[in-house]
Amino acid sequence: MALHSWLARPQRRLGPFGLVVLLVVGALVTPLSLDMYTPAVPHMTEFFGTSEAMVNLTLVGYFLFFAVGLLIFGPVSDRYGRKPVLVAGILAYALASAACALSTSIGMLIAMRVLQALGAGAVSAVSTAVVKDAVVPERRETLLSLVQVMFVVGPVLAPVVGALVLQVADWRMTFWVLAGIGAVCSALALLFDETLPADERYEGSVTGSLKQLGVVARNKGFSAFLGIVGLYNLPFMAYIAVGSYVYITFFGLSELEYSLYFAVAALLTVLGPFAWLAASRFVSARRFTGILLGVGLASGLAMLAVGELSPVLFCLTFLAFALAEAAVRPYSTNILLSQQEGDTGAASSLINFAHTAIGCVGMLVAVLPWPNFVTGIGIIIVASMGVGILGWIALLRSRVPLAGIKDDEAGSVGATVLDLR
Repeated sequence: MALHSWLARPQRRLGPFGLVVLLVVGALVTPLSLDMYTPAVPHMTEFFGTSEAMVNLTLVGYFLFFAVGLLIFGPVSDRYGRKPVLVAGILAYALASAACALSTSIGMLIAMRVLQALGAGAVSAVSTAVVKDAVVPERRETLLSLVQVMFVVGPVLAPVVGALVLQVADWRMTFWVLAGIGAVCSALALLFDETLPADERYEGSVTGSLKQLGVVARNKGFSAFLGIVGLYNLPFMAYIAVGSYVYITFFGLSELEYSLYFAVAALLTVLGPFAWLAASRFVSARRFTGILLGVGLASGLAMLAVGELSPVLFCLTFLAFALAEAAVRPYSTNILLSQQEGDTGAASSLINFAHTAIGCVGMLVAVLPWPNFVTGIGIIIVASMGVGILGWIALLRSRVPLAGIKDDEAGSVGATVLDLR
């Protein structure tokens, strides 16, 4: 099928390829912004003459206000259209990134990171909604695979990129790089043609559009499925938070060796989002979800059994989980969006917010006083996947409707978690 035939709404100036580039680059914004500057944190502490706790606010503040942006700007785009929110968000992001690079105090850096996060939240919320607006249903999962791979690979590659930047420049250069990415994305956003016609927009007030978040959340199938697939993000972000301690402190590797392990994991995880595209010819989404939950649980048990023996075994056991996490995102996002006829922006906001919030919990749980971080990550994986399996069985046996999963079950909703048509 030609790329032009993917579009339900034409992009006269961007074209289909330009739209894909815009969505993929937009998806890179958040993981790069969260993790690319982390190798420079010690230098920033020294530069500003402040505490590690203050510098850490540049990360925590970003994460918090990114989540706020996700909740606000998706519903706003349902009211005013995708393009105004997208353009405003990416311009704010680019300008805030440049201001971060020019910061003369830690307070200014924290404030600019907040603005940067709000802009990134707008871009992320709108981008997912655009996929549903602009792409024909049978091609959404393919495009979502391309977009979602950035969410999976970005947090793993970003610290490596940041370390390479520091080889030739100081911490400010990481923010100039982000400003450059924002500038490229801004140019593409200006060429973007609106995908939500005026007659399809929410007609109430802005406050009313925000209330649509509650309308979407009350969709039991949507919320239950989102809660189950969102559990993958908890161990994944736990790994991002303490992976360096595992490789450097626990296994005694150098910073370069640690970066190489991260890079290898990232390159292999790219395959995850495309696993469903290959598997969908042979298995249903329902069965595939059960298989992925089983793979995730098995990887956690394997990590607890052999993960402490060597960095290679730790990396391999986590990679099995990461591939499952990467595989579930594209088709689950498409299924979640399909639960709503309207309020796509609100649905997109809730999807991204849930992943962000659950990931934040994972980062906090990761630093609990575990016997060691390998054991901690293994327990987090097993617990998350165990809860996910129980929730999946309960959802399948319930009368809660779930389009794309239950609409073809022919009455056999639930023998075992892996017996899922």
